Amino acid sequence: MSERRIVVPGEKIADTATRIPGTYSRDGKTYAALVGFIDEQGKYIALESKYKPMIEDVVVGMITDARHAGYSVDLLLPREGFIPARTIRITLQLGDFVVAKVRKIERSGMVEVGEVRRLPRGKIVEFPSAKIPRLIGKKSSMLDILRNNSGGDVVVGNNGYVWMSEKCNIPLLLKALDIIRKKAHKPGLTDTITKFFEKR
Repeated sequence: MSERRIVVPGEKIADTATRIPGTYSRDGKTYAALVGFIDEQGKYIALESKYKPMIEDVVVGMITDARHAGYSVDLLLPREGFIPARTIRITLQLGDFVVAKVRKIERSGMVEVGEVRRLPRGKIVEFPSAKIPRLIGKKSSMLDILRNNSGGDVVVGNNGYVWMSEKCNIPLLLKALDIIRKKAHKPGLTDTITKFFEKR
């Protein structure tokens, strides 16, 4: 297992052209566009960046408008996303929380989503999209810890919205999220969160 290291903008992180948030490709290689770090598994993670949607991304949002053609959904983007009515079999209401997948990205920046699932009553909070990989963890390890110790379900969107069910101990979960946000760049984060819950 390699050691974690900080990378700066312009530093090469891959010898192939890859699609990674916070990077750019040139001459068949991938470079960091933002300050970030390479984690223990060799994956680049930007420390701060705005979410840029990619096809197949899992996103969490809230319904903000209902029309005959479909639904507008707040995805924490400059423009609201859209759910075509023809693609879903459920009726959504204003204020409903949903989890979906990015299916289409228009040149205007408008995102169309599919595979929509309505989430039960709960709460949505914002989390830095650049740090979402740390919030989920390798093979969802961090997310499993949060779910097992908070008493309810947690759904994380690549766009930076985190949904938590009403069954969760929300104050406790919010404290855990704050620790992850502040220490996302540090090693041993899983152990830190595990010990946090053990003390409670």
